Amino acid sequence: MGSVNVGLENLVYAKLIKDEKGNIQYGPVQPFAPAIQANVDTTNEMSTLYADNGPIIVNSNIGETKVKLGISEIPQDVLSDITGQKLVKGVIVWKKGVVPPYVALGFTGTKEDGNVRHVWLTKGRFGIPGIDWKTAEDKTDFQTEEIEGTFIQRSDKVFKITGDSSVEGYEEYRDKFFDEVFDVSKLDSSSTATASTTTTTKTSTSGGAA
Repeated sequence: MGSVNVGLENLVYAKLIKDEKGNIQYGPVQPFAPAIQANVDTTNEMSTLYADNGPIIVNSNIGETKVKLGISEIPQDVLSDITGQKLVKGVIVWKKGVVPPYVALGFTGTKEDGNVRHVWLTKGRFGIPGIDWKTAEDKTDFQTEEIEGTFIQRSDKVFKITGDSSVEGYEEYRDKFFDEVFDVSKLDSSSTATASTTTTTKTSTSGGAA
């Protein structure tokens, strides 16, 4: 009997530095913001070919992944980093035409039986976050932020990586899954996963991305 997800924690990101077959590099893994909710929706279009008065082939086409995050507040340095806007002494001057960098997004889903589901989305961009402002009243009304991103596959066609501690053998990766964007070449060559070379490049992110 399986378990169910009951929580969300450890929202992190890493900037994608290089995306070439056999040479995939990310910057260091960094905290994103305290997570309240994460909605991840991957489009999966099914097409059926008919012949001789009946279906003969069903084709599955996996498309983009839409991510909607509900968070308490995104720190200014993280916000400038993921949107490509420049941060100077706590001030972001928002400009049109700035292209956000590609990033990987990671998070942990906690389960009621104590196990966890770890997730990496490997390549995507975030838009400008939205927030509702409201005057303070006698009763506290928490005003949270919401940000949306679109994620796609890398050059090696990997678009998502998940690990589950309820599966035997995962203990090897459980405590290291977020040390870097998970390098799938670590998996046994007999696995159905696509092997790639993923490295982490130590880069400074102060002041936002160009």
